[in-house]
Amino acid sequence: MNKAAKLGVWVLGIAAFGYFYAGRLIYGALIGPDWRAYPLGGFIEKLLRALGYSGDHAIAGVFWLLIGFAALWAAVVLARRGPKQSQPNALRRSFVTGGAVLGATALAGGAAAARAFLGLGTGYKGWAAINAGIQARVETTHPTYPEAWKNARVQAFRTLGRTGWKISDVVVGSGRIKEQKGTDIVRLALERGVTYVDTAPDYSAAGSEQAVGRAIQGVRDRVFVATKFCTPYGHLGAGTSVAGYKRAIEDSLRRLGTDYVDLVHVHSCDELDRLMDPNMHEAFDSLRAEGKARFLGFSSHTPRLEEVADRAIRSGRFDVMMLAYHHGIWPRLGELISHARREQNMGVIAMKTLKGARHNGLAGFREKAPAYSQAALRWVLSNPDVSAAVISFFEFQHVDEYLRASGGAASQDDLALLGEYDRQIVGSYCVPHCGACLGSCPENLSIPDVLRHRMYFEDYGDQKEAMRLYAQLEKKADVCTGCAAPCLGSCPVGIDIPTRTKGAHDLLTLA
Repeated sequence: MNKAAKLGVWVLGIAAFGYFYAGRLIYGALIGPDWRAYPLGGFIEKLLRALGYSGDHAIAGVFWLLIGFAALWAAVVLARRGPKQSQPNALRRSFVTGGAVLGATALAGGAAAARAFLGLGTGYKGWAAINAGIQARVETTHPTYPEAWKNARVQAFRTLGRTGWKISDVVVGSGRIKEQKGTDIVRLALERGVTYVDTAPDYSAAGSEQAVGRAIQGVRDRVFVATKFCTPYGHLGAGTSVAGYKRAIEDSLRRLGTDYVDLVHVHSCDELDRLMDPNMHEAFDSLRAEGKARFLGFSSHTPRLEEVADRAIRSGRFDVMMLAYHHGIWPRLGELISHARREQNMGVIAMKTLKGARHNGLAGFREKAPAYSQAALRWVLSNPDVSAAVISFFEFQHVDEYLRASGGAASQDDLALLGEYDRQIVGSYCVPHCGACLGSCPENLSIPDVLRHRMYFEDYGDQKEAMRLYAQLEKKADVCTGCAAPCLGSCPVGIDIPTRTKGAHDLLTLA
């Protein structure tokens, strides 16, 4: 085999390692599996925690990722070794070997990122598109606290599909609460008429379930409680034992201080094998027979959301689904929701309702809006097939602000406000689940990531985080300088890509 052929085999092997090994691990880690999803996960978790790791998430996946890269580095070093050389030659050989290691790492990392973040070769868009706009953390959704909002209460209730439960149309998401403040916020929401609380073991590392558990004491029979098949370290993967699934819910019951939960979701579901895992379904049937769980659901805001939802509806096994749903994006979701209600009478909970919550950074927008959050919630509630809108309550203000939207459908003023929001983000807002521009870039620049980090800088006011994330990109937007810009015109929502990416590079790069 000549040198060129050997080099080709070497490059293909490293790229395959990145794509099939590292890419798969990174993609899975972004869903957030428990340590049981990994080989020797329990042993690795105990070992690393004994050595001082105290994080809230499973570390086994990261361990195997690092082991894989260590093995790759070792293989490259061994492949570059040769007979002993004189000192100058040895130094040169060392330099070449170091360069080979760095090149191999970059190649493997690029292949991994292409699969995990861009969905290359998978038939899906990958995580980059999903995380661009629906994962924002908004500390305060409105800068003032109008008197008219105060003491807002739930004004309407809807039936949660075939469960038969009447639930408030705005419900509490507890992903960011913990401790006594979290308990007090949930309790205040319940006093104002909320009848449904969504929690999970991995929200605030079990702190959410504990806070919710304290809040529902004395009113348990009036509250519909939803939790997830997971642990404080992440969700349970396909193949988890029946006993493992049951133990996770029994642990949740102890944290919640209750004998039963009303709903158990398959958490952040992206894989059909996890959605339809026979062990999970056997465990749920057993829990239901024992009176520990009443209904089964799934949640998804992942690259395969539509495929997962289709399969869940066809299966007839699920009573409820919780999907990312907001104005102006994912037109097919309305069809899916309608199909779920009409074919299976499933309950539908809408989440990620604020469409990126970019209103904080739009010049002049907030002065026109009594509350963008309320308009966005009312848009969701205008769909009669949606049972409720869930949104994170983590400040006392949110009880008033969000419940003010209860009972309403989007008015003409609301639609005008949302239309103004959409007009202001035209040409700057990179739509999730798109990626139409990627094939037109000769430099293989991750255009959605560049524009997302610019959004963090300009709209969320998180300049340091935006610059940190941008610095981690394998390729920066300085490659756009001097480019013929074949991407121009490829954006279906009209973004002037080269202008925006070059501007992003200027904003996000330290001089």
